[in-house]
Amino acid sequence: MAKDQDIENELDEAKEDLREALHEINDRVEVQVAKIRPGRGIRKHPITSACIAGALGFALGSDSGEGAIMGLLIVGAAVMLTRIEVEAPSEAERV
Repeated sequence: MAKDQDIENELDEAKEDLREALHEINDRVEVQVAKIRPGRGIRKHPITSACIAGALGFALGSDSGEGAIMGLLIVGAAVMLTRIEVEAPSEAERV
């Protein structure tokens, strides 16, 4: 009788551990999928996205070579700043 109770307790603990592991995997998958989806990045960083779009439009629509180069440099800087923000671990991820 005691063995049956011990086995049931072990099964319950194993099921709970499995649930926790699945939740952790789902959270990690969601984070990785969010990195892939550009729409979420635009929603998360609307000002940066608008600046990149404006600089890219300026670079592509510029008649002078200097203006185009300056626009592309601005786009590159904005992308680098965005990557730094994305790669820095948030407070919730550090815990």
